Amino acid sequence: MPGWIKGLSLRNKLVLTILVCLVLPSFVSMNVSSLLTRDAVRAQVTESSQEAMRIVNQYVAGQIKNMVYIMNFVQFDEDLQLSIRELGKLGDSASPGDVLTYRNVISKRLDTVINSLGHYYVTVLLPNKQYVASYTTFAFDPTSFFQKPWFPDLDKVAGYNIKWVGAEPNYDQALLGKPYLLTSAKPLRTNSATYGYVVVSLEMDAIQELFDLYKANESMVIIDREGRILVDKDYSTVGQIFPYHDQLPQDNGVSFQKVQGEEYIVLSDSITPEWRLVSMSPYKKAAQKINSFRQTEFYIHLLFLILFAVILMYMVRTLTKPIAKLVQTVVRIESGQLSERSNLSGNDEVGRLGYVFDRMIERIQEMLAENRREQELKRKAELAMLQAQINPHFLFNVLNSIRLKIMMKGDKDNAELISSLSSLLRMTINRNNEFITLHEECGILEHYVRLLNSRHGDRVLLQIQAASDTLLMEVPRFVLQPLIENAYIHGLKSKSGEITISSRRLEDGRLQIVIRDNGVGMSHERLEQLLAHLEQTTGKPSATESGALSGIGIHNVFERLRLIYGINFDYMIESWPDQGTQIVLRFPGKAGKAEQDV
Repeated sequence: MPGWIKGLSLRNKLVLTILVCLVLPSFVSMNVSSLLTRDAVRAQVTESSQEAMRIVNQYVAGQIKNMVYIMNFVQFDEDLQLSIRELGKLGDSASPGDVLTYRNVISKRLDTVINSLGHYYVTVLLPNKQYVASYTTFAFDPTSFFQKPWFPDLDKVAGYNIKWVGAEPNYDQALLGKPYLLTSAKPLRTNSATYGYVVVSLEMDAIQELFDLYKANESMVIIDREGRILVDKDYSTVGQIFPYHDQLPQDNGVSFQKVQGEEYIVLSDSITPEWRLVSMSPYKKAAQKINSFRQTEFYIHLLFLILFAVILMYMVRTLTKPIAKLVQTVVRIESGQLSERSNLSGNDEVGRLGYVFDRMIERIQEMLAENRREQELKRKAELAMLQAQINPHFLFNVLNSIRLKIMMKGDKDNAELISSLSSLLRMTINRNNEFITLHEECGILEHYVRLLNSRHGDRVLLQIQAASDTLLMEVPRFVLQPLIENAYIHGLKSKSGEITISSRRLEDGRLQIVIRDNGVGMSHERLEQLLAHLEQTTGKPSATESGALSGIGIHNVFERLRLIYGINFDYMIESWPDQGTQIVLRFPGKAGKAEQDV
């Protein structure tokens, strides 16, 4: 993948991908469609040109047919033949009256035909130099036709065939600005004997006007066998050689010619044995209308493509804007601004992602706050332990000295009390190990109960029922002493009673310790209040708890176990009025050194 694509944003990559997927198929489709429809377009354009050719051909053929009709009429009409023959027999001595009589008969008969067909110019020539013309002859002598280079060829025309002369200079002075007439001629024969000639000419205006209708798209001409132009919409080209006459297709045929780099459609059709109607039209112009439809279709397609691209970019921006906002939020959070939130909402995937992300950050903040609070609680607990150590080494040494002096005087009971107090202080000041074996913890409890009994004068019976496989399991130091103190003060009300400690290993490997007293117990309401208090995480000791020895109440004991063991610690408290209270602790017990050595 090119580097510049990799450097694009997700939004730009998405827009680029969709635009390529839209534009590329459209571009390929347009080119394939143009390639596949090329022949169809060419056929359609050719058919359109052929239709125009047929229309012009029908008109020109009609004019030629009229010329043929006039010549045949002159040849086969009995009245005309009689008058023409009689006029041809007159010699130089004939009276002008006879000549005029025959001419008038012939002229009137010709007018009945010519007037019904159009602007045709008919000349009847006779071997005796007599003639009859349907036009004014003041400035033109019709006998000059005998000197035309094509006139001798009339005698070579076989049978009733026609000599297609072509474009002749205009001999009717009334037709100003029209230098040429389309002319044909025919010999008048009876029994192979020629008794005269008929020359019929046609004005080119009507044909030129018809050609001019197709001026924008096509160029039409009439040429003869040698390729000379007979009729064109421009008189200046008449008589010139049509440049492509040797490349013309057969009758009713079609060919495509390159003219100065541009392709032309060339059509050709015979209108007489000597004359051909030729049409040339630029293929590009002829197909312009069809191409305009295709261009319009392309522009409409392009317009919708642009419109869709704008809508697409708007939708992509709308869809990716929340993602960009979420990325910015993540960057700010990474820099330490944990109070930042994306505040995204919605039922789509991005909205749900933003919502879950915000909730996750809140949970992280809560966990960080909880961690700070736990560290603060640990610090306070350690500070409280340190505050309880008032020069402990000095006190420990002094107590040992007092114990020795009392033993020397024979007071063993007081010496044992001082020994218990010394052992308790020793465990208090020993900060090397956070964990001790359950056996050592029970020894501390025995010393503590002995001191309680000596202080208050009441006999508190401590019974330890520890399973042998639990004695070497390690527990946090001083984890049971606050509970014994709580049982003595609140359960037994500082009076005689019994406190039992039992332990066993559960099936899941955890250590279960049960502390039970036979004191006054609690009501159900008071028990609910106590449980609710213990579930609090503020770390504030209860107002009813005593911190006489260690400064750590029952709440701190539970909180300490939660900090150490987490979810692996659980407890249960049961109490019955006038029957006592039972506290059950369950937490993992670490294997002691002696147990590990075994």
